[in-house]
Amino acid sequence: MEKYDILIVGASTSGCWFANEMAKQGFKVLVLEKQKPEFVSRDYDIFHMSTEEMAQFNLDQLDESHPAREFRFEGSPMWSPYGNYPKRGEDFPTVGFHKHDYIMLMAERAKQNGAKIIYGASFKDLLFDEKGRVIGAKYVTEFGEQEAFARIVADCSGIPAVARMKLPSTSVVNTDKTTERDILFVVLYYIKYLDKQLDPRSLDGFFLHYKSWSAPAGKGYDAILGIGSGHSFAYAEEVFKSQFMKNVKRPEFTVEKIERGLTPYKRSIYSFVDDGFIAIGDSACITKPTCGEGCTSSLVLGQIAVDVISKLLKSDDFLTKEKMWSINTLYMKKQGKDFDSLRPLLYGVIATSFDEGEYMFKHDVVFSQKILGGANSGFVLNGKDIMGIVGGIIKGILCGKIKVSTVKRILKGLNQSTKVGKLYDDYPKTPADFPVWKTKADALWKEIGSAIDTCDPAIIKKISK
Repeated sequence: MEKYDILIVGASTSGCWFANEMAKQGFKVLVLEKQKPEFVSRDYDIFHMSTEEMAQFNLDQLDESHPAREFRFEGSPMWSPYGNYPKRGEDFPTVGFHKHDYIMLMAERAKQNGAKIIYGASFKDLLFDEKGRVIGAKYVTEFGEQEAFARIVADCSGIPAVARMKLPSTSVVNTDKTTERDILFVVLYYIKYLDKQLDPRSLDGFFLHYKSWSAPAGKGYDAILGIGSGHSFAYAEEVFKSQFMKNVKRPEFTVEKIERGLTPYKRSIYSFVDDGFIAIGDSACITKPTCGEGCTSSLVLGQIAVDVISKLLKSDDFLTKEKMWSINTLYMKKQGKDFDSLRPLLYGVIATSFDEGEYMFKHDVVFSQKILGGANSGFVLNGKDIMGIVGGIIKGILCGKIKVSTVKRILKGLNQSTKVGKLYDDYPKTPADFPVWKTKADALWKEIGSAIDTCDPAIIKKISK
C-alpha cells in the first residue's frame, strides 16, 4: 500500500492547483478524481480570472495563441436595477479561458511536477487511526476498492464535499451538507446581438439586484448573459425573463447555447482543518458574496494552507488541528471576515424594490463606490461609512423614495454585518476555544438566514404551478 504526503480528493481548480503547489516542493501527492479526464469540469465552457489574481496564485496566463485561452478584457462595472449609475472597482485586465481545457492544463502541470492523478477514482471513505485522526482514504476504481495512506487529506471535491461529510460529527470541521437553501443556481445564456455594429463590451457589467451579468463569451458569441439565484434553475430563468429583461433594456439578441451549474452561496465553514484533514474550495463554501465566484476566492485559503502545511510536512510530527489552526486564523483575517460580514448586508439590500435600488445607486446609499467597488477584494465598513448609510436612508425616507419596511431590512442587515465582523475578530486562537465560539456563530447565522429567504414569493408561486 502506497503512502503519500498529501492525498487530494477532486481534480478541478482547487485540487489541481493545490497538487501542483505541493508537488513542486517535492512532496508526494496523490489526487483522486471520480470523472474520466474528458468529463472533468464540463458544467461551464468559459470562465474568467483577473490577471492580478492569476499572478498572485501562480496561474498560467497562457499565450494568446493557446487554444485554452479565449480572450482578454478590462473589468466591468456594477449597474443599478435599470442599468444606470455604474460603480467601477479596480479595472484589472481579465482573461477568459475554456474551463475544461484550462483545468486539464493545470492537471498536466501538477503531473509534470510529480503529482499522481487517478481519474475514474471515486472516493469512498476516510481512514482513521486508533485516536480517530485522518490517515488516508478508501477509493474505488475499475479494479475495485483501494486504500492510500497520507499525512494529510485535502477535500477539494466541490459542493458534495464527499470527504468532509465522512468526518465524525464531533469534528471541528462542519459536517453539514450544502443544501438547496445554500446554493446559487446559475444559468448562462450564450448570445449573439442582431445589430452587428454594436460593441458588446459596452454592455458588460453586473446587476446585483438580479445576480445577473453580461460578460465576454468567446468566438461564435457576442456575450454571456448569466443569472444566478437561490431556490432553483426555474426561479433563475423566471427572474431573467420577467424582471431582468423587462427592466434592463438590451438590444435584440438570439440565444445560441444555454449552460447550467451550481455554486455554494453561504458563509464559509467555520474551521477548515482537523487532525490530518483540510477542506478547500467549494467543499469549504468559499465564494465571493456578490456573485458566488469561487475559483480564485478559494485559492486565498489554498495559498495560506500551502505555506503552513509545507513547513509542517518537513517535520516528522503528525499534522494535528492545533498545528494547522493558523490556517483558520490567517484566512479569517485575510478574507473570511470581509466576505462573510458582507453577506447579511447584501441579503438586506437586494430585497429592496427596483425603484428603491435605483435611488440608492444614484445617491450612493449602500450601493456606493466603496462598497460595490471593493466587495470582492476586501474592505472595511467603518463608523463613517455606517453613518453615511444611515444618513442617506433617512433622506430617502423623507423624500418618499425609500419605504420604512425597506429601512428595517437594511438596518437589520447592517447590524448583522457588524455582529459578524466582531465575531470573526474574536475567532478562537486555538481549537480549545472553538466550541464556545461556534455556539455563538451558529446562533448568529440562524438569525441571519439564507439568500433564499430573499426570493420573491410571487415568482415561487408562479413556477410552482
